[in-house]
Formats: sequence, structure tokens, C-alpha cells
Amino acid sequence: MKLKRLFFAALLMIVLGTTVNAQQYNTSAGVRLGYDSGITLKHFFAPASAGEFILSASPNYFQLTGMYEYQQPIPDVSGLDWYVGIGAHLGGIHRHRSDYDNAFLLGADLIGGVEYVFPSAPFNVSLDWKPSFNFTNKYNDYWYSGFALSFRYIFK
Repeated sequence: MKLKRLFFAALLMIVLGTTVNAQQYNTSAGVRLGYDSGITLKHFFAPASAGEFILSASPNYFQLTGMYEYQQPIPDVSGLDWYVGIGAHLGGIHRHRSDYDNAFLLGADLIGGVEYVFPSAPFNVSLDWKPSFNFTNKYNDYWYSGFALSFRYIFK
């Protein structure tokens, strides 16, 4: 019984020790370039837990996405983290103006990627894949196209 408690305490200390080092900043904002191009805001509300909001728009489309992301450092690579997350989106699309083909978008999103924080500058860059699924209509071409590169300014 004592061995189980000792093992559990050691495991808990390792997890908490890793989690404390996961975050290198609190809030960052910038641009997202890729399939869902737009503006991105990322804020850590716990050492390894962040919320990210993405506002995407074009002449035929707009979407607001909210994500929960779990982020951890990659061992032995200073400033480089991996992250995974889940979220939802809400928006609208106007695909064919001549046909008045409008659609309300509501769906779920996944995300996975890597993020690098520059050591001597208040910027980070991330590369991720964010597939999404719409529940309100059959417009679902995001599965294969969800790659993007984000550049953010870090607010200290």
C-alpha cells in the first residue's frame, strides 16, 4: 500500500513539474495564414491549458472558432511546444452568389500542432492542422485542408 502511494506521489510530482514549465507566456495575438486565415488570440488560463479564438473571414465566408488546447514542451528543444485541442465554430457561408446558396455553419473542431516561442523577441510561430466538421449542412471540405501557420505577438 505504501509503495502505491509513493508511486502515485512521484507520478503526480512529475506531471505537475512538467506542467509548470509548459507555459512561456500568458497572452498572444496575431494572424493565421492557411485554410482558415484570419485573426488568432491565444490565452493561457492554467500552466498547460490555453484558450484560442480564431476569427476567419472572406467575401463569401466568416467563422468564429473557440478552442481548448493542452500544451506541453518538447523535451530537449528550448522554446518548442506541442499542443492538441478541441473546440467549436459558428459562422456562415455564401458559396454561389447567383444561386443565393447560403448556409449557417455550426460544428466541432480538432487541432494539433507545434509552437515555437522566440527566446529574444516577443513573438511565436505555430504550425497546426485543424480539421472541422459541420453539423448544420453538408459543407465539410475542412477535413483535408485545415493546415495553417500562425504568427503572434506575445503580450508580457
